[in-house]
Amino acid sequence: MPTPTQQFGPLGPTRDGWAQAAIALCAPAIRSAARGPERQPVTMSNHDRNASWFECLVRPLWGLAAAAAGGFGAPELWTDVRNALAAATDPSHSWYVGDPGRGSPQILVESASVGFAVAAAREQLWEPLTGPERDRLAAWLAKAYRGSPFDNNWRFFPILAGLGLDAAGIDRDRSIERAHLDRLAEFAIGNGWYTDGPGGRVDYYNPFGFHFYGPLLAHLTGDERFLPAASRFAAQFAEWFGQDGASVPYGRSLGYRFAAGSFWGALPLADAAPLPWAEIRGLAQRHLAWWWDRPILDESGRLTVGYGYANSAHVEHYISAGSPYWAMKCFLPLMTELDHPFWTSEPDAPERGSVTVHSQPHALAVMSRDEHGDVVRLNAQSEPTWAKGGRAAYAKFAYSSLAAFSQPTVGSGLEFAAPDSSLVFSLDGRDWHGRADSADGTIDGDTASMEWSPLPGVDIETELVAHGGWHLRLHRIRCATAVHIGEGGWCVPWGDDGSDEAASETEAWAKSGGVESRILELHGNRAPAVIRPVPGTHLLWPRSILPVLTGVLAPGEHRLACAAAVGRGPICPFPQELRARFDDW
Repeated sequence: MPTPTQQFGPLGPTRDGWAQAAIALCAPAIRSAARGPERQPVTMSNHDRNASWFECLVRPLWGLAAAAAGGFGAPELWTDVRNALAAATDPSHSWYVGDPGRGSPQILVESASVGFAVAAAREQLWEPLTGPERDRLAAWLAKAYRGSPFDNNWRFFPILAGLGLDAAGIDRDRSIERAHLDRLAEFAIGNGWYTDGPGGRVDYYNPFGFHFYGPLLAHLTGDERFLPAASRFAAQFAEWFGQDGASVPYGRSLGYRFAAGSFWGALPLADAAPLPWAEIRGLAQRHLAWWWDRPILDESGRLTVGYGYANSAHVEHYISAGSPYWAMKCFLPLMTELDHPFWTSEPDAPERGSVTVHSQPHALAVMSRDEHGDVVRLNAQSEPTWAKGGRAAYAKFAYSSLAAFSQPTVGSGLEFAAPDSSLVFSLDGRDWHGRADSADGTIDGDTASMEWSPLPGVDIETELVAHGGWHLRLHRIRCATAVHIGEGGWCVPWGDDGSDEAASETEAWAKSGGVESRILELHGNRAPAVIRPVPGTHLLWPRSILPVLTGVLAPGEHRLACAAAVGRGPICPFPQELRARFDDW
């Protein structure tokens, strides 16, 4: 599979370069969508055929309409969009996508893209339509505006549909918008963070949901109610990005890829600079450039379903072929002028060398940065039970901007469990179980603590302590029966050039592709080993290598301790600061 660099050329660092990138990335999806619902890729999604097609058509508008608002033309693509959208919103046409008020819930989601595009690119999208086409599109947006979204970030979608009505000169009941905005504000939990609805998780729906739509609304309507929270959020969110531009993969909807960096591009629209513009521009530029070198396209240039490569096993049941185009949100700064500080500021180049630890209790995370600028998130949040892959995406001990994480797959053996940054248990040595049956843990300074139970009769208290590329894991375990255990460090890529790997009496390590992983037994009688998880389980690398510790616990109470590290190598020795924490345990 090609990278965007291979398919479209290098990412230009200027406003013109970003516009060329946005249009180039949109074009294959829109041209494909112009052929209609029956010609779309088949994916493992819960969407119906027309909803999947509609995503392919309208999600690219986040980039195309932003480019149009900035003065960048793509007339042939806009012709395709208008023709297909006119059919999609015509109840008498076979391409009709349905009623966004009462039909497929996914259609209501996509109304936000349409409403935004009408507001941002009225000249390209609305004005060329015929009178009947305008009437049908307006009626369709009006249904979306009156629709009933899920009680979470979805409440932004009717609001954006309403902005499309405003641009089209259509009256609407403003009390509907006010009610959604008031409810969205109730999801705030402090210091700039939001849960994604009542009982929802704290994840990337903060930056590509709440804190993306907030600056956009400020730009389009003057409503700045979400900007103070975005200002408090910004410095904390910067700690989720490695020096190379990679974000820490964590939580659901990672299939949206560089939407994770869309927050940085939304800030210029509100002229909000909670950080220096050079830093904001650097975060946005490096993140998009990092993705530009990943093999995430098919041979036509369309975004594939997956994360670091095409792999539908890594995405949720609501992801279809057009879903990844929410990544186009990152191109929002194209709506600003050439002389905006976002474009005139030279992207900063953060210095390497300093090890930092930042506690983020509202996100239930401790963010630790090593001397190379790579970031590890120690995690106290628990899994959502409804999301496919939610346990791996939310409930591992740690997540890395350099080494990402793995999703387990069905099968017998530790290789199928792919337990990177996890402690897993088995009654028979074949079927493995990780962290489950737990509530959220707590964050206290550099320490994440949690209580959990992988199996009936097995109860665990875990503490995680951060320090640069290393982190300490302390476990107190009570088991009513004998159990097999396996605990993983970080995966490294298993490339064609081979790897360096070894296991001693107390440590297992592997090094490949410029990434080194170590796991060190500190207290217990586990055997270090190196395994090769089932191919396709890792988010970044189709094949991976994992250092682990394995053993068997007799019934009773046990204390286990180990330390894990990942880095670009060579990894520094286990730090004395962490050894002192272990000695005091």
